[in-house]
Amino acid sequence: MVSDNFRDSSKMKIDCSAFKNADPDHLWQCVNGEQDNSASCKPVSVICEGYTRLQLKGNQSNVCSGQLEKEENNNWVPVQQDNFDFDVCQQMHCGNSLSPNNRTNKNLNVTCTDKVKVVLKHSGKDSKCYGTVNIEVKGSVNPVCASSWTKTEAELVCKELGCGELIYTEEHQNSGGIMDHVSCKGNESSLWHCQAQHGKNIQCSNQPYVVCSGSVEVKLADGPGRCAGRLEIKHEGQWKKVPVKGWTDAQSAAVCKQLQCGEKGKTEKFSQGSGSFLSITCPRNKKISKISECLTENSNNQFSDREAEAAGITCEGHKVVFLSGTCSGHVGIEHGREIYWLSGSKETWNQESADTVCQQMHCGNAANFSFNSTADMINKVWKNSFSCSSRENSLFECNQTTPLPPDHHNSTAYVKCSGNIEMRLTNSCWGKVRIHVEEKEGDMCADTWTEDKSVKLCEKLNCGTPIKAHNSPKDGDILFKSLHPTNQTTDLTQSIFVKNQDNDKSCKQKPAYVVCSGSVKPRFSIPSYKCFGNVEVEYEGKWIPVCEDALKDTNNGNTICQELKCGDAVETLPYFGPAPAEKLAISNLNCIANANSPLSACSSITASTAACKHSGLRCSEWRTMVPDKKACSGTVLVHWRQGLSAVSRENFNETEKEKLCQNMDCGGYQSTNKIHPQTIEIDSFWNKSFSCGENPGSIWECENKSTPSRKEPVFIECKKEPSVSISQGCRGEVRIDGVPVCASNWDLSYAHKVCQEKLCGNAVFIESKASSKGSGNIYHVSCEKYHSIIGQCRRTKGKCDKNVVFITCSESVKFRTAEKHGGVLYVIYRDKWERVCPFNRSAVLERKLCEEIKKENHSISTEDKQINLETTLEFTDVTMDIKRSVKQCSCEKVSPATIICPGYVKPTPTPTSPSPPPPPSPTSPPPSTSIAPIIVGVGFLLVVIILISVFIRFCVKRARKSKVSSKMLPGKELEFESGEYEDVIDKENEMEDLSHGVRSEAEMISEKDGQSVSSLPYEDIEADEARPLTFSGTTAPAARDINVHEDGVTYEEEDSQESYDDIGMITETAQTTPEVHNSSQTIDDLNTAAPGLVERDEDYLEPDVDG
Repeated sequence: MVSDNFRDSSKMKIDCSAFKNADPDHLWQCVNGEQDNSASCKPVSVICEGYTRLQLKGNQSNVCSGQLEKEENNNWVPVQQDNFDFDVCQQMHCGNSLSPNNRTNKNLNVTCTDKVKVVLKHSGKDSKCYGTVNIEVKGSVNPVCASSWTKTEAELVCKELGCGELIYTEEHQNSGGIMDHVSCKGNESSLWHCQAQHGKNIQCSNQPYVVCSGSVEVKLADGPGRCAGRLEIKHEGQWKKVPVKGWTDAQSAAVCKQLQCGEKGKTEKFSQGSGSFLSITCPRNKKISKISECLTENSNNQFSDREAEAAGITCEGHKVVFLSGTCSGHVGIEHGREIYWLSGSKETWNQESADTVCQQMHCGNAANFSFNSTADMINKVWKNSFSCSSRENSLFECNQTTPLPPDHHNSTAYVKCSGNIEMRLTNSCWGKVRIHVEEKEGDMCADTWTEDKSVKLCEKLNCGTPIKAHNSPKDGDILFKSLHPTNQTTDLTQSIFVKNQDNDKSCKQKPAYVVCSGSVKPRFSIPSYKCFGNVEVEYEGKWIPVCEDALKDTNNGNTICQELKCGDAVETLPYFGPAPAEKLAISNLNCIANANSPLSACSSITASTAACKHSGLRCSEWRTMVPDKKACSGTVLVHWRQGLSAVSRENFNETEKEKLCQNMDCGGYQSTNKIHPQTIEIDSFWNKSFSCGENPGSIWECENKSTPSRKEPVFIECKKEPSVSISQGCRGEVRIDGVPVCASNWDLSYAHKVCQEKLCGNAVFIESKASSKGSGNIYHVSCEKYHSIIGQCRRTKGKCDKNVVFITCSESVKFRTAEKHGGVLYVIYRDKWERVCPFNRSAVLERKLCEEIKKENHSISTEDKQINLETTLEFTDVTMDIKRSVKQCSCEKVSPATIICPGYVKPTPTPTSPSPPPPPSPTSPPPSTSIAPIIVGVGFLLVVIILISVFIRFCVKRARKSKVSSKMLPGKELEFESGEYEDVIDKENEMEDLSHGVRSEAEMISEKDGQSVSSLPYEDIEADEARPLTFSGTTAPAARDINVHEDGVTYEEEDSQESYDDIGMITETAQTTPEVHNSSQTIDDLNTAAPGLVERDEDYLEPDVDG
């Protein structure tokens, strides 16, 4: 850079190249007249032969005072006599010389008027061995310009300031300085004495910045001793961590040597601390002696790896003090792998030393101390003896006593401290690790917490073994950064604890967290269903589901059942209800068959967020309470593995009834003054009684072991009875109390229950649709075989991942044809009229279809032949309701089914000529074809049919009266509605057959239980038509319908009103042939109850019988 005068003046160029063989006499002879006023033009400087370079040496604080030296042959030699004809101080830019000059050892010492020194500054403040280079003259600090700054000048600065070697130099921005164009050879005593442009306000844009090795410090922080901890390097005034990645034991050894902690070191993990990372680049193939050799100008670059782990070192010189017990015991010293014991010399082991040890261990002060003379300890006495005062924080900070006391090897030290250390988990067997010490309690930092420490803590707390934690708390009151067990540690409280400083927030969001297996407990999700249902496991304070794979092993299921006192596992069950919001689930269990082992004792308990199929479980001691007929009222029955049993009224009071109503989701108990007549005869009672205490979780918590002596059943009536409905009569959305039902796990038998309960026959079609009320809080339903109506089934509200249930009951099915009395057959059962695949025909089937078709108006259709059809009719029995024959069945490339009913007139074919004939005039006469013979024939046929019908009707009535009257009770008669009879089929000996009873349609339907429907819509509905609404057969003793007469006489009563299917009203114009079916069943057979319970005084629809 140049001065203001040079910059502002005109500049000329000189060129002496014309003088090839001789020098010019005058410099002006080289002027060529050209000018250069550009900013790049720099002034010429000249050093003449007679110039002598001078410097002063010996005083770093003032480079303008010291021994005068001159440069000779690139070396500096002392000046011994002052024979200069000029002021040396002025030449060195040090002001003026003070007179006289002092001589020392014949060498000339000079002190100038200006006091000058080189100073380094960082962020405007004085710094040691790093910073921008400045010159302080008479107390005024001015920058040095970096126009020609090189590594040589920077090295000279580090050397001059006693800051070791140069690490790196760079340039920082600046606007001006006191020196520029500095050029050093490296052997000068000061930067000030190098050749340079000096001035008061030299304009420049950059200032040199140097970092010397003397600015680098190293320490091992947050460890159990001075020679172990997290490696930190002080670089440019800031302590920074070093990433463990790429760190080697050789580099650790260099750090240990630098700290005088031995010759070797190994990498270990310590608390991570706060602050940024320092990039380290150590020279390859070179043994380093100091860590500063690994720093470069790039060391301060922002570290990109956010997940980096800080390097920690334990040097071979590391040693710690410990106690053989928690806050009491023999005082030991661990050095490497060796254990030594502190001398109990009476000269050194005193109250002050004992207090120091207790305070160092965070155990308060010494309550008492003593000496021990155990032979094996005396042989391992620590080599040094310590004399402590109240000021030291560690035994190793105390003064070492030399020489050793005479009794140094006679005894060892023992102390009992006033405090204590306790460890726990916040939630008994899981949670944050809490430390209670010195009347304070706080959390432990997770940085150095290991699996081995978790094992020891779970064992100490009698909580089993550690299992994987899935939560990590983000806030902690950190009291200790780390704990470090010794080789003698048997309990974590005996470890070396490293306390956290109050202002250190580095661990605040990382408290140590442990989950022990002892915190894991199983349960069934719905308490009112004892020993079966969804299995849930308490894990980290949350109840989470169990994957099906984890329950396939019988030992796992048995362990859960046995812990819950439910016997052994019987089977796994489908998961019931909405999918849990918590994604975590028990994915793996490894339990050993042992009746005394809880789930927490299993060798493996694994939770995972991976998707899995959740599952339930049924144990051998399963049981539940259900009223006999309705959902929320009736005789209370216990269903269990051997069937059903009634609950005794003994001690089953309002408290117990209230709890049962709540468990059944029936509101509270409704107390009434009604006298409930006994409707069933009970042969089996539950062998335990009930008595509820305060706030039981379910009615089963009220169960006790006492056997009731009173053999009278409990009758319950709750405040709420669930209302089951179908949105469009006999078809539509299934709802309970107005709330839709989720299609997840919906079973075909459930649809039959709904249809039968609503007197809509059986279900013929099921599908899932989007709910009109959304998929939020809707019902999930799961029924067992003993549930007779939907209201008795398990139900719970929640989000539905699928659509809701839509069903079509048989009573909503309708048929019609394309033309009047015939043509293409159409059926509607799922929102549209659709054509039917060809099906197996019979006279009875066609007759029944024709009867249904007459109820609907025909529809003229111009559709082409349908190629793919989706519906057929499966008519498996002549007594079957034609509406139940509708089935889903795809058929391709076929013509739709047609039917011709009586009265069908084939339509006149349309002419194929291009121009259709005009329609006939309203006055046009009818066709000339004579139809008189046809009318006469039809009339005669009708008369014959009417006579035959009257005769058969008379015979049937007489036969039925004779049969029924023989079994009716006195005073009761069988009544028929006038003119309404089922159609019958003409067969041989029909009068004799009628004497054995008319075979009803329900008798022809299979008793086989309904099959599950795995997907919607369903193709086969007929398989479950016979599912009974009353309880299915069990092995328990059966109850019978009884009636108590007013005179106290008990008798059985037969239903006087027989049910005859397919006996319709016969009109005078009927064109069909009546038929009578043979039956070997008696009327008694029709009224025989299903095993279990039988209704008495109310009308009740059997599932297998058309309503």
